[in-house]
Amino acid sequence: MRRTQIQLDEKTYALAKQRAFAESKSLAAVVREALAHYLTTSSGSPTGPGGFSFIGSGRSRPDGPVPLSERHDEALAEDFAR
Repeated sequence: MRRTQIQLDEKTYALAKQRAFAESKSLAAVVREALAHYLTTSSGSPTGPGGFSFIGSGRSRPDGPVPLSERHDEALAEDFAR
């Protein structure tokens, strides 16, 4: 293991200490587990711009209707006409 030093704001420190006490663990163990979880779940799935993983997830069918993303102005005008 490597030894490192971090600085935490008061609220984060208090919450981490509470978690450590509740789980009968050391503060260092809680921080290691939290960091390991963050690093394995964050980098495990690709994300779009700004961290929005759903961007680019949908696909239009070539034989289907014109996607709303391409005719949003028309659709908005239709809603206002009603």
